[in-house]
Amino acid sequence: MGIFGLFGKKNETETEAEREKALQEQKKSAIDELKEAHKELSWPVIGRLNPVNIKDADDAVMEETVSPERKDEVGNLIYEEDLSTDTLKFLSGQELLFLLTAMEVYNKKAPLPEYEKNHRKVYNEVLGRIRDAECLYVLYDKTTGFPFIDHGYVSVYFEEDLCNRAVELFGKQFRKLACNKCIIEDREHPDVHKLGFFDFLYYVGIDNLIIDNGAYRARFKRNEIVAAPGEWSADGKPKTPSNPALNFAMLDFLEELKWPVNYEKRNEVLKAKELRMVSLIRNAQFIVPMQHEGPAEVMEDGRIKLNKDSKFRLLVMKTADDKQFLPVYTDGFEFGKLPQVRDWNAGVFRFQDLLGFVKDKEGIRINPEGQGLVMTKDRMFQAEMAFQQAQAAKNARSGKAPSGPGKAKAADPGQSADNAVQQALSQAMAQMRDDNKE
Repeated sequence: MGIFGLFGKKNETETEAEREKALQEQKKSAIDELKEAHKELSWPVIGRLNPVNIKDADDAVMEETVSPERKDEVGNLIYEEDLSTDTLKFLSGQELLFLLTAMEVYNKKAPLPEYEKNHRKVYNEVLGRIRDAECLYVLYDKTTGFPFIDHGYVSVYFEEDLCNRAVELFGKQFRKLACNKCIIEDREHPDVHKLGFFDFLYYVGIDNLIIDNGAYRARFKRNEIVAAPGEWSADGKPKTPSNPALNFAMLDFLEELKWPVNYEKRNEVLKAKELRMVSLIRNAQFIVPMQHEGPAEVMEDGRIKLNKDSKFRLLVMKTADDKQFLPVYTDGFEFGKLPQVRDWNAGVFRFQDLLGFVKDKEGIRINPEGQGLVMTKDRMFQAEMAFQQAQAAKNARSGKAPSGPGKAKAADPGQSADNAVQQALSQAMAQMRDDNKE
């Protein structure tokens, strides 16, 4: 190689080094400008548990979970252009959630470098830890025996101490809660389609969750952790009925009903939750324990079609005062809790079918070993009448005439159809509150 070739190689190396140095200086200058734009901000602190205002509980917040020194160390990761996933693995759960919170707060003030990419890395690390956890600590409502629903969300925790602290804070809002240790998945279960904690949440209808509510936290969706059980089947549909929306509505209503507080517009909130629940009950299909003799056709949706020669008997549950109710179930998960399940078959029936079954009974009890919601036959018929009147009113407004065996009668003269619907529903729901309050 000639002497000019050596000088050329040297010059090229020096030029590349100079370019790299200039690039690093440019990046440092950009970060310095960004920090200047953020100088009025301070690192995030833990906020309130939820937006509920209770006297003498305004200052009820958790103690800091990330020290000032760690906030400086972890917080400055927001300025990384390419955040290392290996670095994230060494952060605690609260440090990860603090970092996620800091990124969101600071980016809102002035855009961070590669924010979307880095935010996704931190969020994915949080999801991964939730997905891989052997257990999580979950807030349960003692009045229902199910996960506590707070403004549509269920709270789960990495650490038992945080969960117990949340129980104390919610106690100041007159909530009767417990911190339950929940095994995420029984890895020793022989069934390949075994149900884990997040599968259970699907049946309950819980889609929205918060990790570490009350401390540094993040919201996530149940389906970001595991697919719905129905998606296991070839056609993407469950083999038996499932009513997650109804289960959620029942829990949400019962928790509201049993919360011993008064606040402005509580009656309106309670009525809205109840109306949603009754609407879902009326449009649901239920699993009903039964025994039958003679020919019967099982249809594709699981419903049983009996002919004139078929005889059947429905399971009846008696209360302490000797009242009889038909137990009905929203899904196979709840039906599996029935002690006599091995001695009874099951049919799938619509709400309208149940109206014919309860004429000599007091009514139905939905998921007796679960939500245990009682609906007397009078309330059932009132609800059905209200919905038929609603349909008749809708048809009248659209110019359609009611047809079929279920066509509704016209409302009383001088009373609008909408008022008749509201009156019938109000009567039905008022009694349901009394039946389910205890």
